[in-house]
Amino acid sequence: MISYAVWTILSILIIFLGYKCYLLASKLKKKDKELNSLHRSTEKKVQKNQEFISSLSQELRTPLYGIMGLTNILYNEHPELEHNKNLKSLKFSGDYLLTLINNVLQVNILESDTIITDKRPINLRELTQNIVHSFGYATENSGNTLDLDFDEDIPEKLQGNPAILSQILMNLISNALRFTKNGNIVFSVNLINKKGKFNNISFKIKHDGNEVSKEEEKSIYREFIDIHKVKKSYLGTGINSTIVKRLAKSIDGEIILQNNSQAGSEYAFVINLETINPNSKDVNQNEGGNNKQKALIVDDNKLNLLVADKILSKENFECTTIDNGFDAIELAKDHSYDIILMDINMPKLNGIGTTKRIREFDNKTPIIALTAVDVTQLNRQIMQAGLNDYILKPYDKNILLEMIHKHVQN
Repeated sequence: MISYAVWTILSILIIFLGYKCYLLASKLKKKDKELNSLHRSTEKKVQKNQEFISSLSQELRTPLYGIMGLTNILYNEHPELEHNKNLKSLKFSGDYLLTLINNVLQVNILESDTIITDKRPINLRELTQNIVHSFGYATENSGNTLDLDFDEDIPEKLQGNPAILSQILMNLISNALRFTKNGNIVFSVNLINKKGKFNNISFKIKHDGNEVSKEEEKSIYREFIDIHKVKKSYLGTGINSTIVKRLAKSIDGEIILQNNSQAGSEYAFVINLETINPNSKDVNQNEGGNNKQKALIVDDNKLNLLVADKILSKENFECTTIDNGFDAIELAKDHSYDIILMDINMPKLNGIGTTKRIREFDNKTPIIALTAVDVTQLNRQIMQAGLNDYILKPYDKNILLEMIHKHVQN
């Protein structure tokens, strides 16, 4: 009788536990469906957000590209206007607006960890001189001085990401200007040490403006800062510092903030840059002599065509410009070109579709994408279409020429 009773109790317990397991499994299945539905909904929201950012990038960069391009053309074709205050103001505003746009758009890119950190040749002296020159109007207008101290031991030919490096340095100098009025800012570039082909380089921005307190220093590095808790002179620093910190990390660099109550504050950015073979050909050297090279420029924006045409014509290129993909395909069939510059976002047939059609009969001519679209969303499509490279509008003339000469066989 006892064994029968025990068996009965155990049977009841097993049935009860089985029922509980069934209920738990049902709840887990229901929760799993809810989580999968939420995951799909989140993915759709992320995708829509990325598409919006890409569209916003296009809408902001395209007109800015025209403004900056025409400003540079005026500088190059009319050197007598170099000291014109209105033109200097226009150039600085364009450069600074580009930095702000890059900051806002890059928050989304850095959040998704999809930032592209490809390496290109860098002339560090020229890059830093151009940055200092771009702040000429802002320093003059604020009563400040901005001096560049460049270490002569730094190799002339280095390799890195000039776009990211420029953005970091522009933000650091911008912060220094924000804290300084009628003062002095020194931008020092020094070779700390060299190990093999790697150069440990320090970029320091020292200013004699307001000292940054410990609490404000923490705020500067806090990623999503509450601007209501920071005094007015520091507004804008939060997003700049978020971007700078993440950009520096993306290229294995480090940001250091140092304080000196007597002499102001000092920001330092330290990074390793690789030396390029000193015997390699200068990317800006055109060995073609008087033999003009042929370029096809494809863009539906007339102003963009004008800017690119002006840049390449001065570099001994014979340019053909066209405003749609269909005519570009016919031109590529009937003529031989040394390089094709292809806008991505064109109506009816975009740059990716146009490139695919061209690659059906020509897989040798280098094709470079000129795009104002967020490249992180297009990178796979660009490579699959057969494009050789890309450059983001608005671009620096020297970076474009470096890229062209990298692909064109002289």
